[in-house]
Amino acid sequence: MSPQSPAAIRRDEKSVAPGIMDGQRYIESLRDGREVWLHGEKVADVTQHPAFRNVVRTFADLYDLQHQAATQDVMTYLDADGVRGSVSYLPPTTPELLLRRRRNTEIWTERSFGMLGRLPDFCAAMIVGFHDTRDELNALHAGFGDNATNYLTWARQNDVALSHGLHDPHMDKTMRPKQDPDRCLRIVAERDNGLVVRGARFVTLGPLSNEVVVAPTYVLADDEPEFALWFSCPVNLPGIKQICRDPFTLRPQTADHPLSTRYDEHDVLMIFDDVLIPWERVFLMRTPKEANALFRSRVMAWAGYASVLQAIARLELIIGTAHLIAETGGIAKRPHVTLEMGELASYAGMFKGLLRAAEVDCVRTPGGHYMLGNTTHMRPLIALTSERIINIFEHVATSAPVFAPTAEDFDVPELRPLLDVYGRGRNVDATYRHRLCRLAWELTADSFGGRQQLYERLHSGSPEVIISGAYERYDKSKGIAMVNALIGG
Repeated sequence: MSPQSPAAIRRDEKSVAPGIMDGQRYIESLRDGREVWLHGEKVADVTQHPAFRNVVRTFADLYDLQHQAATQDVMTYLDADGVRGSVSYLPPTTPELLLRRRRNTEIWTERSFGMLGRLPDFCAAMIVGFHDTRDELNALHAGFGDNATNYLTWARQNDVALSHGLHDPHMDKTMRPKQDPDRCLRIVAERDNGLVVRGARFVTLGPLSNEVVVAPTYVLADDEPEFALWFSCPVNLPGIKQICRDPFTLRPQTADHPLSTRYDEHDVLMIFDDVLIPWERVFLMRTPKEANALFRSRVMAWAGYASVLQAIARLELIIGTAHLIAETGGIAKRPHVTLEMGELASYAGMFKGLLRAAEVDCVRTPGGHYMLGNTTHMRPLIALTSERIINIFEHVATSAPVFAPTAEDFDVPELRPLLDVYGRGRNVDATYRHRLCRLAWELTADSFGGRQQLYERLHSGSPEVIISGAYERYDKSKGIAMVNALIGG
């Protein structure tokens, strides 16, 4: 069944729609004529291409969880009409629903081992954020807030797989958008049937999504209105081209590559070559001040929630791998190892504690939804500690991952007896120890692990800016009052 448009749902909210996604429907939805380029060649079908098919299967398996008895009631809900929808698209109108969103996101992030930073669940949370600002959007431009609400309804009824494009290409950052218009995606024309946009965005998961959500994350000046726009569109629209980076998924799918062959999100340069965006998919345009204010404070509120849960899941995998490397290497009781493993455990406890405190202190937005309370310090701490976490992991694993043989070596009769002797660990055989070391290699030492670490540290922006912002926003009044009480200020 072809998805209905948001406009159709505005006319008939009870129109029949496919409902929650399953794996097979997800795979079929990607065969839509999208223009994807890899290694100088156009990809005819991402579901069959060796660079994409394993990751497509990963996402298909995640969507199938919505239909399994053990997870369906956590990941989905029944609406007022008895139609089952994804909790990823559920607006949290009560504190209890906020926690329900958390439990759903935990399944998405834990089943993908914290390796997928831009899950469709994350991007769906942005659509909830657009809907939350509907009154402000309608006040800025009649009907745009309704567009956001209608789009949420449509996306939920079709369980659309979303990606997002928030960052422009890295060009000359000394210049403002007005000075170099090609640097930033912008409006180039307005027509009766929509906006025409031109530019490019960095997009994670673009080849494997149905639609892309676009908004600027940089602060715009009042004289830069053409760059202030929020919209969503199908990735197969005429004029959209996706140019992929070198993938990690072309490696053999063996025990040597437990992560990269299944969890490479595929980062792309998505080019918008005079693309027509229908009016019903536009949520904001030509209001820079409001775009700046609303995006960080409201639109990204629930996406940020998902991001912290993803970081926690990744840290749990890192702790588990480091612990087993130490145990099977016979070094788990050494003082420097217990000290550094304790530091990792402390980071995990700190992130979880801050998240729980923010849930307890949740606040009701002007749009009528509950968002986390003070989250000023969570993302800065994750960015600040990300390099230290990997540094500790390397200290614990030492050189074991560097000298691990390949999986094929275990199939050679003359090598296998030798590997069984010299590759074993404490209380584990050589096969287990080899798989553990190869997992450690992919987490930290090879190009996949390097990309994951860059992403974790930088995806929210410059860590220095984020951390400085935490200081700027911190309520210092209590401490100042204490000082003045002591010294008579």
